[in-house]
Amino acid sequence: EDGSIRGFDQLGYDGKDFLTFDKDTMTYTAADAGAQVTKRKWEKEGTVAEQMKFYLENTCIEW
Repeated sequence: EDGSIRGFDQLGYDGKDFLTFDKDTMTYTAADAGAQVTKRKWEKEGTVAEQMKFYLENTCIEW
């Protein structure tokens, strides 16, 4: 094992892709126009990406 930490967060809504999180760039990619609304809201709040990165690199690993 090389000690690297990998993880991903992919969200769906109504059986379809919605948002995908890129831990390296700390950005969400919206799958459609509806997901853009949530993406913009989370970007405006400014902490969602940081919280997800912390979760993937720390909390998730502890499980």
